[in-house]
Amino acid sequence: MTNFTSSEPLLLDVESVSSLPQWLLTPFIIISITETILGIVGNGLVIIVISCIGKSNALHRPYNCFIVNLALSDLVLCLFTMPLNTYRSLNVYMRFPPAFCKLADSFPAINVCVSSLTIVAISVHRYFVVCYPHKKLIGTFLTFFVMIGIWILAIGAASPLFIYSRSSKVYDEVIVEMVVKMTCINLIDKSCEEHYYKMYGRLHVCHESWPQHGDLRLVYTIFMFFLQFILPISIICITYYQVMVKLREHFRYRFLIKRHNIASLRHEISRQRRNNVLLLLIVSSYAISWLPFNISYTVFTYVNRYNNITDNDQTPHDKQANELSKYLPLRFLICMISAITNPFLYGYFNETFKDGLGKIFSLCCQHMNRQKNELHCDQVNIPQSEVTLKNHQNSVSRSKTNFQPVSPNKHSNNGLLNHLSTQLTIDNANHLSLSLSSAS
Repeated sequence: MTNFTSSEPLLLDVESVSSLPQWLLTPFIIISITETILGIVGNGLVIIVISCIGKSNALHRPYNCFIVNLALSDLVLCLFTMPLNTYRSLNVYMRFPPAFCKLADSFPAINVCVSSLTIVAISVHRYFVVCYPHKKLIGTFLTFFVMIGIWILAIGAASPLFIYSRSSKVYDEVIVEMVVKMTCINLIDKSCEEHYYKMYGRLHVCHESWPQHGDLRLVYTIFMFFLQFILPISIICITYYQVMVKLREHFRYRFLIKRHNIASLRHEISRQRRNNVLLLLIVSSYAISWLPFNISYTVFTYVNRYNNITDNDQTPHDKQANELSKYLPLRFLICMISAITNPFLYGYFNETFKDGLGKIFSLCCQHMNRQKNELHCDQVNIPQSEVTLKNHQNSVSRSKTNFQPVSPNKHSNNGLLNHLSTQLTIDNANHLSLSLSSAS
């Protein structure tokens, strides 16, 4: 009985943080599935088109390498991170192995870091390409070195979450044994006992167990907020601002050259406007996707620390914070906006991606036209064979009617020859129809 009361606060705390309100379950599941499918299709298409279908030297270009790295991170987010956290949001008590908790806590941090740092690398690469077009400052070797460094830094930054994530059993063995004794009347039959041990013995909850002394968790949260959002958004804004200034200067120079060519000047104006809109969409998409995630994680880390320090009865402010904590899983839906928009923002405006996508559509159109032609041939060739057979039969019948016997002996011999020739003609016509149908 004592064990049950000691585990009760943990269960209530986990349930209040992890579970969603009942009215929000169905929209949450529908939106999660939709975003996951869109993210898998979009990022998978970017990886396949640029790596396999695009130009043979596509991966030798730094920009394409960064695009594939970003798509790979977003694909992992859609395939593993989002389903894990969706399941965790819908199920307070889980039956997965304890390693599930470590993966569910560390994978989001890895994906966030890889996506953020890769977007930073893309912005820095664009800055060098636009502002220093005649200098090749980023080569293939440096590109792969930067990508490997991004993944190592992301895994290292998420390692504290992997280390301090814990899995605690909901019911200890004494409580499970009491339930078995009270429920299973026939102790000879072991199926009832195995059922309840399997049902209650494997139930556990995921939580973070940080050291009690010091403010390690708060320091780590502030560090991750700086690494995942403050530093990337600052670099992105600075580099893209410089890119916009350089493009504006380039536009003014081309305006002086082509001011008498109205059509070319309109093209340059639309191109400049499109570049500005693209850069603005990149910055806005990044800020909208990752700002709620980082702010919510930082705020609730501070609230939990404050509650642990005071250790008093809950105030109305604490109850309101616990009510708001029920909506924490919604932050993953907002993060998925980045995984859905990145293939469009970074892939669609890439020439290699557009060329590879054009190849895919052309191959699909050729395959569809081939199937349509084969079906048309099937519908046309079979009647033609039947018409050929009828023509042969009509010619044979006309030869019979126009034939005039010369003598009785010759008539019998010629009749036999005509019968054989008719049979051979029919056999040839049948063979022709079968060959036409098999060829089609």
